[in-house]
Amino acid sequence: MIHRQINLLIFLAAVLSGCSLADISNSIKGSHYMATGEYQQAEKTFRKAVRDDPDNGSAHYYLGRFLLAQGKTAEALPNFQRSVSIDQDDADYFFWLGVTYGELGNSRAERSNYERALRIRKRHPQANLYLGHLQLKAGELEQALESYDLVLQRIPTNPAALYNHALILDIQGKSTDAEKAWLEYLKWYPAGQHAIHAADNLNALGNFSYENHYLGWRTVTLAEIKFQRSKSSVSVSSYPSLRLIGTIFLNLKKGKMQIVVYEKDNKKLAHQKAISLQNTLYDLFPEIPRNRVRISWIGSSDTVKKGDRKYYKNQSVRFFLTDWK
Repeated sequence: MIHRQINLLIFLAAVLSGCSLADISNSIKGSHYMATGEYQQAEKTFRKAVRDDPDNGSAHYYLGRFLLAQGKTAEALPNFQRSVSIDQDDADYFFWLGVTYGELGNSRAERSNYERALRIRKRHPQANLYLGHLQLKAGELEQALESYDLVLQRIPTNPAALYNHALILDIQGKSTDAEKAWLEYLKWYPAGQHAIHAADNLNALGNFSYENHYLGWRTVTLAEIKFQRSKSSVSVSSYPSLRLIGTIFLNLKKGKMQIVVYEKDNKKLAHQKAISLQNTLYDLFPEIPRNRVRISWIGSSDTVKKGDRKYYKNQSVRFFLTDWK
């Protein structure tokens, strides 16, 4: 009885959505193989589905997806072409046909299919994202910005859309909006090569909420080191940054960690903050030898040069390594 009820529910879902039972079956199988990564088995399954029902668009679509996943781009193309010829109302079919053309180096056909997908479903996030990339590459900044905005309305934390959205605002000279956009990107993605570039761009706008520090061979992006208000004790919010620094330092067999604290017109407070940072590192990493973390304190502003501009930071903390090679 339960089995019959499930079949009935599937049948009703198919009727209401306009999908056939074959399409639903293909979707279930396709999702399973995508999740498990069994691309070769998926290829065999959908080759059989295409042979059994050559006029089923979803079978051609999924065969194309799994061929593409294996790098068999030229083989995938005719399957996606067949899927869109059978069903011209599915935005996903046109999107993946566009991706395939892109992989084959045909950017004109790639763009055309993204645009076709968006005529079917204006807020298709992947089509907007990939179209935005093409628009940015072509220098169509306003159009690209609109495409990325549509992505972010659906997926507010999409890394590529966040980064390129900020980049375009920066290129356009919209400093206030660009600053906010770089901060939003770094809030979600504070590590990696793109974070390094984002921090550099943010600093060039005079905002030092995030900065790059050079620890041996590595460059790491850290949020501004904060202290408890009116005190020299390190804020708990800065512990993740200190843990990252300590972990990198422990992996080096030699060298010394240098901590430099700047505090305009208050050398005593700079000294207290430097001691607090040193002690916090030792508390978080008791295995660090006491002679491997050195501190310095300066009672003046930290001068930072970015391009042709100089910035003066009244409070600042810098980390770097010496004798580590």
